[in-house]
Amino acid sequence: MAMPKKGTTQERNEFIWGWLFILPTMVGLIVLNIIPIFQTIYESFFKTGDFGKGNVFIGVENYAKMFGDPEVWQAVVNTFKYALIEVPFSIVFALVLAVLLNRKIKGRAAYRTIFFLPMVAAPAAIAMVWRWLFNSEFGLLNHIFGTKINWISDPKIA
Repeated sequence: MAMPKKGTTQERNEFIWGWLFILPTMVGLIVLNIIPIFQTIYESFFKTGDFGKGNVFIGVENYAKMFGDPEVWQAVVNTFKYALIEVPFSIVFALVLAVLLNRKIKGRAAYRTIFFLPMVAAPAAIAMVWRWLFNSEFGLLNHIFGTKINWISDPKIA
């Protein structure tokens, strides 16, 4: 997308700010996804030496070896079985459960609680651990460093 040639200063500013806002995501996508994909494809044409040293170019030999391996084909079959059987079954089961939990049935609140409790309990447990780590009286960080810092309640630190 090219920068607009004609237009107001506001349009140009919005264009620039738009690109600045998506820049961190684009950099992360390129550095963490796109570059490793191309590196993997490039390195797939080499035989790796000890600890990545002494790589030898072997062309498509790795691919020929891979496609000739019966374990690879078994993994492909297992993946398709999973994708064709387990995924649709899980979606249907989740939809049926959602519809049942949305109806007016006896004990609906208890069923909802049982269903959603693991999703609420894990973050609550994590929060409790963090509060213990940063506690000003008996927190682990203060114990390790031998200090009495109010990590959470001091506005200068928080």
